[in-house]
Amino acid sequence: MAGAIVGGAFLSASIQVLRDRMASREVLTFLRGQKLSATLLRKLKIKLLAVQAVLDDAEAKQFTKSAVKDWLDDLKDAVYDAEDLLDEITTEALRCKMESDAQTSATQVRDITSASLNPFGEGIESRVEEITDKLEYLAQEKDVLGLKEGVGEKLSQRWPATSLVDESGEVYGREGNRQEIVEYLLSHNASGNKISVIALVGMGGIGKTTLTQLVYNDRRVVECFDLQAWVCVSDEFDPVRITKTILKAIDSGASEKYSDDSDLNLLQLKLKERLSKKKFLLVLDDVWNENDTNWHMLQTPFTVGLNGSKIIVTTRSDKVALVMRSVHIHHLGQLSFEDCWSLFAKRAFENGDSSLHPELEEIGKGIVKKCKGLPLAAKTLGGALYSELRVKEWEFVLNSETWDLPNDEILPALRLSYSFLPSHLKRCFAYCSIFPKDYNFEKENLILLWMAEGFLQQVESKKTMEEVGDGYFCDLLSRSFFQKSNSPKSYFVMHDLINDLAQLVSGKFCVQLKDGKMNEILEKLRHLSYFRSEYDGFERFETLNEVNGLRTFFPLDLTTWPRSDKTSKNRNPRIFWYIVDFRLSNRVWTGLLLKVQYLRVLSLCYYKITDLSDSIGNLKHLRYLDLTYTFIERLPESVCSLYNLQTLILYFCRYLVELPKMMCKMISLRHLDIRHSKVKEMPSHMGQLKSLQKLSNYRVGKESRTRVGELRELSHIGGSLVIQELQNVVDAKDASEANLVGKRYLDDLELEWNRDSDVEQNGADIVLNNLQPHSNLKRLTIYEYGGSKFPDWLGGPSILNMVSLRLWHCKNVSTFPPLGQLPSLKHLYIWGLGEIERVGAEFYGTEPSFVSLKALSFQNMPVWKEWLCLGGQGGEFPRLKELYIKDCPKLIGDLPTHLPFLTTLEIKECEQLVAPLPRVSAIRKLTTRSCDISRWKELLPLLQDLSITNSESLESLLEEGMLQSNTCLRELKIKDCSFSRPLCRVCLPITLKSLYIVECKKLEFLLPEFLKCYHPSLASFRIFRSTCNSLSSFPLGNFPSLTYLDICDLKGLESLSISISEGDVTSLHKLNIKMCPNLVSIELVALDVSQYSIFNCKNLKWLLLNATCFQSLTIEGCPELIFPIQGLQGLSSLASLKISDLPNLMSLDSSEIQLLTSLEKLEICDCPKLQFLTEEQLPTNLSVLTVQNCPLLKDRCKFWTGEDWHHIAHIPHIVIDDQVL
Repeated sequence: MAGAIVGGAFLSASIQVLRDRMASREVLTFLRGQKLSATLLRKLKIKLLAVQAVLDDAEAKQFTKSAVKDWLDDLKDAVYDAEDLLDEITTEALRCKMESDAQTSATQVRDITSASLNPFGEGIESRVEEITDKLEYLAQEKDVLGLKEGVGEKLSQRWPATSLVDESGEVYGREGNRQEIVEYLLSHNASGNKISVIALVGMGGIGKTTLTQLVYNDRRVVECFDLQAWVCVSDEFDPVRITKTILKAIDSGASEKYSDDSDLNLLQLKLKERLSKKKFLLVLDDVWNENDTNWHMLQTPFTVGLNGSKIIVTTRSDKVALVMRSVHIHHLGQLSFEDCWSLFAKRAFENGDSSLHPELEEIGKGIVKKCKGLPLAAKTLGGALYSELRVKEWEFVLNSETWDLPNDEILPALRLSYSFLPSHLKRCFAYCSIFPKDYNFEKENLILLWMAEGFLQQVESKKTMEEVGDGYFCDLLSRSFFQKSNSPKSYFVMHDLINDLAQLVSGKFCVQLKDGKMNEILEKLRHLSYFRSEYDGFERFETLNEVNGLRTFFPLDLTTWPRSDKTSKNRNPRIFWYIVDFRLSNRVWTGLLLKVQYLRVLSLCYYKITDLSDSIGNLKHLRYLDLTYTFIERLPESVCSLYNLQTLILYFCRYLVELPKMMCKMISLRHLDIRHSKVKEMPSHMGQLKSLQKLSNYRVGKESRTRVGELRELSHIGGSLVIQELQNVVDAKDASEANLVGKRYLDDLELEWNRDSDVEQNGADIVLNNLQPHSNLKRLTIYEYGGSKFPDWLGGPSILNMVSLRLWHCKNVSTFPPLGQLPSLKHLYIWGLGEIERVGAEFYGTEPSFVSLKALSFQNMPVWKEWLCLGGQGGEFPRLKELYIKDCPKLIGDLPTHLPFLTTLEIKECEQLVAPLPRVSAIRKLTTRSCDISRWKELLPLLQDLSITNSESLESLLEEGMLQSNTCLRELKIKDCSFSRPLCRVCLPITLKSLYIVECKKLEFLLPEFLKCYHPSLASFRIFRSTCNSLSSFPLGNFPSLTYLDICDLKGLESLSISISEGDVTSLHKLNIKMCPNLVSIELVALDVSQYSIFNCKNLKWLLLNATCFQSLTIEGCPELIFPIQGLQGLSSLASLKISDLPNLMSLDSSEIQLLTSLEKLEICDCPKLQFLTEEQLPTNLSVLTVQNCPLLKDRCKFWTGEDWHHIAHIPHIVIDDQVL
């Protein structure tokens, strides 16, 4: 990091880069080729120098003088224009060079210095003059504003990078506050109210949120409450959003199911159901609302919670605490000087030791006094001064006038810290204003955005742009401009006040489009971000037509969806697939974005886009293109003319089958992510993309131009790489040429052969031997390798840094290498090694073995018979926490017994394994047979999750009291079991929250007795792929907490009645009935369910909804279902209705739909015989209509001309076959 504490004005870095580019050989050479005078740029350079001289003074005065702020904005606008012009020149020069290099005939080769491209050159001169005139005016105006040269300017040096401080060690002086609040939370309500509100009141940056986080995660607090939820309220007190966030927090397994809901009444009914008879703790963080009505509206559902429930509110205002009827107000005061100094010193001095610098210590204590006990100020200023040893710089902080500027919403300490950033970091930080408050962002992705915007300066040629960006990020993190996010932990977030600061300094150039559309035309707008909605129409972005210089179009996600695949014992770990389909009007894409000529960052991720226009090739300035989770099948060849493109993200484009053939022309490409796509082969000559830093997948082809040796030239690729179709490697030399051993930046490598290919794996042993990775590799997967043995390097000293190893379906290997000698190995997953009969000394090597291993899995080992445990001091696996043994039918003998840290044990489908299970008191998750458990007198004391598999004598275990006596058990799974007699009773613990029955036979012997028993805590009950010949009714009275009921593929079930008796309590939220082949009729009586879905019940004829209340109803794949549905018209609360895959449906009762007065969303899909939608106008409350694959309806619903258009024209969002009208 640049070392001078006053780091230079925001625009200094931009102007310096501009000057360097103007003087570059490529620009001057190209201008000569255009017969343009270099004098033009010289004049521009002189004017830039004139204004650059006063930048430091202008930046210091902009916060107190609005005229100076306006002057800076005009200057920034002119600099942006100049950057665009220079970028256009360099891009055109690059294009000419690429076309010149592509010529095959010597007579056709043209030197770009003599190229005559008059259409391009015609406008350059006038544009340079226009920018120069603007700078001339600004240079004159600086004198009027009293701006002076050199004020505040400091020499620049590089600061050493600071080390990251553990957040848990940076809380000072708050233990008493913490203990007081915890004790109050654990106490009974003395006020007489069932629900108590506790308010933490204090000024911004005083540590309210930090203290609340400590309390919220205190072990005593977690154990005291049934439910916990955290909501960051921020400055907009929106009861709908807050209620929705609470619901998502307490129903984390299905967070997306509330995304469509915007009706406060419906949301509060759902929340009331979830909180009923629960003791809950709710945190409302950063509340500004002083309106009593708003609070009264929000708190209504909270009253159903159990006595002792608590709400913590953090706020800056006493009035807010009073409005929220707080029974206890805790004023969080300033830190003592000693505590504030400790916090400051820990940030400012190495190891927090100031004794080596007594002169700085004295000044530092003066600075701490001016912090006035504000933790955020002490932390931020301490970070800014870290490793700065010059007394003058510390005195500057102590005596700075900036400190006493009016507060507004930005603390003087934060403004001051910003002023000390070097100019290159100021640009990066200001750009972060595209993120809203409390938004979680990824470090790697932000660096790619900075790179696309041209913010990363490669002063040191040995560093890549990504490494430079990583340094920038770490600098900002160490100075508390960024913080690690609590959820998810791999993300980062900005404090609210820091976010305010970013928005202040970015001004009119960065805009967050929140709700609604852009009404104001912002001529200076360069960077736009917005929260994606389910239907983003043209009108939302229409004013962008008037914005000429937009560089960033960046939709944001309300929910964080990580794109990194974690190491897993399964080859294909569960990948999150979003529930909501987001749609972007074609007019936005084709009529607007494709005309934004200076666009550098374009994200269309998560939109249901099926193809890209060829016109995307016109976006010649584009450097970042993200198409994650889109539906595209191919990229147009015109993408290959995007010579500036650096990042292309095609993650989870599950319909993408091929890449453009001429990708080798994309010489600036640095990041290509095609994970979880269906790309069948790589384009030719990928080795020419020598700038590549990240390549997620490479598929080896049979042609010479797509062989694995192409990787030879990609010497800089790092991160994760999957090499597929290795059976196509022609010889050992080709494998050696890939030079994996030289790719030092790779962290994660997967080597895949394809056993379904018709190509024989001849010489696979030599190929794998020659694919030895660099010793820096952390994670390795070998999949479907057909060789007879593993290479010597696997288990040897060349991979000592290996943390995770996965060996899958290596069917011909008969012995292991000494994997126990890998000192860093933490995860070892072995699957489908079909020739392994014995695991013994060769597996461990010499003692000690597996010194770091935490997770070990053996699966699908058909001939494995013997596992030799060598004993020895400390055992073979001294740190093992997870052990999985599955589908090893011939395994006999003993298991390791000395496993003191074991918390998870799964043993499944190991029929001949009779050895006793290791009885370790720390086990919390256990999967085994009932006969193994029956040997014990009691269950393990801390067991929370139990799965019982492959048992034919389960009846006695369920009838006896062993399960019932365990008070920790929360989840029970019964799989592949058969019941032989009726049960006398079912004894399950009252603490049980989840029951999953899968692939079981004769459930008619279990369910009648089970349904008679009272299960007060059971929240989830699922039956899957089982048989039951007598179940006809499911009374909910014995299941007061049941929120999720799922019956799937239950054979023998012919009719089902689900009901609740009057006076009984039910919490049922979601009901799914799927793929029950014998089911003919369903009756729902007096149910109040939020979501009800019926899928693929092929023989279902009758659906009766008697006195039932739904918010969402989905009927899909039931071809025999008779319409109209009895009781549908009575669903007055129904907000969403989906009818899909009903091939025989010919008409709907329009009068029935008219009675659905609350209906907001109607979706009709795959009904080929449906002739018309309605004979009259659809309900006025309807906001979304979707018609998909209904050819007869499509014509009737055509925009303006369709026969039914006048019945649906009032609906704001209409989607016909994926097209937003």
